[in-house]
Amino acid sequence: MTYLYYIRYFFYIAINWNFRLALFSIFHEINGEKKYGIRTTELDNLKKLTLTGKLEHAEIYQGASYYLLEHIFQQLKKQKAGKTLIDVGCGKGRAMVVAAEYGFTKITGIDFARQLCDSAIQNCGQISRRHPSVQWQVIYGNAEDAVFAKDTRVFFFFNPFKEAVMAKVIKNILISHKAQPRKIYVAYVNPQLKHLLADAGFKQTYYIKKMNFVEAGIYEKV
Repeated sequence: MTYLYYIRYFFYIAINWNFRLALFSIFHEINGEKKYGIRTTELDNLKKLTLTGKLEHAEIYQGASYYLLEHIFQQLKKQKAGKTLIDVGCGKGRAMVVAAEYGFTKITGIDFARQLCDSAIQNCGQISRRHPSVQWQVIYGNAEDAVFAKDTRVFFFFNPFKEAVMAKVIKNILISHKAQPRKIYVAYVNPQLKHLLADAGFKQTYYIKKMNFVEAGIYEKV
């Protein structure tokens, strides 16, 4: 069954973008799933899931590129960004799992789809023996209502929201930052709304782009 998911994923990318990107993506999907020992490639129709909020942005769940995740988390490690991370729109927990491999020890995910949260819990549990010191938490809820912990240093996004919701989430991040001043980082895959971060005083410290569509950045605020 796993290879059927890969085939579906390949054609989804090829039809919506291009054949070359599909080859690149499926190569990293297969290797990433095997490397981390999880199952996150399936393209779930969000309309068929139990949601705690309105579905206005995307119709299909898709995990962030393993290629980008490894580059982003390696860079955060070099920048000594700390050990605490929240994945806002965590899906099935792919970024959470990769974060653990790069040294994060307090990892939280939040998503508005109950079934995706259940998958995230399962995938994080799958590697928990390799990382016994990691504190995992998965929250089923709306990100725009989230109260972020004062010790969170890294906020991860895979372009999960429209501008209005993203603005509210950034506002919540700034509230956390004001309550406990500290250097914070936003790791943002497919950063379509990065101007909101610039407006909020974040500075881009890292950027990677490949094949026109595969891109991510790190944004820092002191």
